[in-house]
Amino acid sequence: MNKKASVVSPRVPCKVPAQDSRSGKSPLHALLALYISAVCVGAFAWPTLGLGADNQQQLKTLQQDIAEKEKRVQEQKQQRSTLLSQLQQQEQSIARASHQLRDTTGTLATLSEELKALAASITKLESQSKQQEALLARQLDAAFRQGQHNGLQLILSGEESQRSERILAYFGYLNEARQQNIAELQHTRTELAAQKRQVEQKQATQKTLLAEQQTQQKALEQARGERKQTLSTLESSLEKDQQQLTELRQNETRLRDQIARAEREAKARAEREAREAAKVREREEQAKRSGSRYQPSESERSLMARTGGLGQPAGQAIWPVRGRVEHRFGEPLQGELRWKGLVIAAPEGTDVKAIADGTVLMADWLQGYGLVVVLQHGKGDMSLYGYNQSALVSVGAQVKAGQPIALVGTSGGQSQPALYFEIRRQGQAVNPQPWLGK
Repeated sequence: MNKKASVVSPRVPCKVPAQDSRSGKSPLHALLALYISAVCVGAFAWPTLGLGADNQQQLKTLQQDIAEKEKRVQEQKQQRSTLLSQLQQQEQSIARASHQLRDTTGTLATLSEELKALAASITKLESQSKQQEALLARQLDAAFRQGQHNGLQLILSGEESQRSERILAYFGYLNEARQQNIAELQHTRTELAAQKRQVEQKQATQKTLLAEQQTQQKALEQARGERKQTLSTLESSLEKDQQQLTELRQNETRLRDQIARAEREAKARAEREAREAAKVREREEQAKRSGSRYQPSESERSLMARTGGLGQPAGQAIWPVRGRVEHRFGEPLQGELRWKGLVIAAPEGTDVKAIADGTVLMADWLQGYGLVVVLQHGKGDMSLYGYNQSALVSVGAQVKAGQPIALVGTSGGQSQPALYFEIRRQGQAVNPQPWLGK
C-alpha cells in the first residue's frame, strides 16, 4: 500500500508593521499590510515547487495598486508645489498692487489739498480784481468830471502860478495812481489766469490718477480672487494632520535658514557698525573718566540705537500694530509645536511699525509666513513681522522706532488679516510680550 507523501510547510514569522497612531489610517499602510498578509498566507500554502498561479496574480495586483497609489501621492505633491508657487506669485502681486494703490491715494490726497489752496487763492484774487476795477472806475469817473481842464489849459489861463502848480501836481498824482492801479489790475488778471490754468492741469492729473486708482483697485481685487481660488484648491489637496505638522517644521527651518543667509550677507556691515558704535561708547567712557561729557552726533546716536540691542524686557518697545491678540507665545499650535510669537488681528492695510531702531535684514516672501520683514537691532536681537500685504522698506534700510515698515495683510495663506510678530535673541524665539508697552 502506497503512502502519500505529506508536505510540511515551514513556519514563516509574519509581522504587519505597526500603525503610527498620529497619522491615522494610511492607504499605503493598508496595501502594505495586505501585501504582507498575502505573502504570509502563501508561505503556509507553498508547495515545494513554488507559488501557485493564483497567489502570483494576487501579488502582481497588489504591487500594481501600490505603484498606482505612490504615483498619485507623487502627483499630489507636485500639484501642491505648483499651487504654493502660484500662491507666492499672487501674494507678491497683491503686495505690489496695494503699494501702488497706497502711493496713488497719497498723491490724490496731496493734489486735493493743492486744489483747495488754489481755489482759495483764486477767490482772493477775484475779490482783489473787483476792488481794483472799482477803484480804477472811480478814478476814471473823477478824471471825466474834470472835463477839459488839463495841464496846458491851466498854464495858458494865466491863473496864479502857485495855484496852477499845485493843481498840476494833483493831476500828476492822479495819473500816477491810475497807472499803478492799471498795472496792478493787469498783474492780478495775469496771475488769476495762470492759477486757473494750474487748476485745469491738476484736475486733468486728478482725473488720470483716479482712473489709475480704479485700475489698481481692480487688479488688487482680481489678484485677491485668484489667491482665494488657489487657496481653495490648495486646501482641498491637503491631507491635513501629519502633512501640516511636517510642513510647519519645514517652514520654521526655512525661516531659520533664510535669516541665517541674510545675516551672512549683512555680516560685514553689521561688524563695521558694531565697531563704530563701540568707538563712540569708548569715547563716552573716556570723557566720563576725565570728568567731562561726550556729546554724540545725531548719526552716532542713531548708530548706537540700532546696534545696541533691545535691552532687558521692561515694556519699553512700541507695539507693531494694535489689535486683538489671537495667539500668544507658547500656546499650542499643532501636535507638539507651539507658537513662537504673537498673532495680532488688525484691518488689512494698517501700518505695521518698527518696535525699535534697527536695520532691515530681510524683506521677502516665505512659505507659511507670507511677506516677512526682519529688523536687526544689534547684539543678536531681531524682530520679525509676517503675514504682510506689502513691505514699505528694503534690505539695508535704517529705520526708526515707530516708523511704518509694512502693511497688515493675509499673505502666507491666512484667512483673516493679521500680523505675525516675533522677537529673536541669538537666533532663538523668545516671548515678545515683556518688551511691548501697554
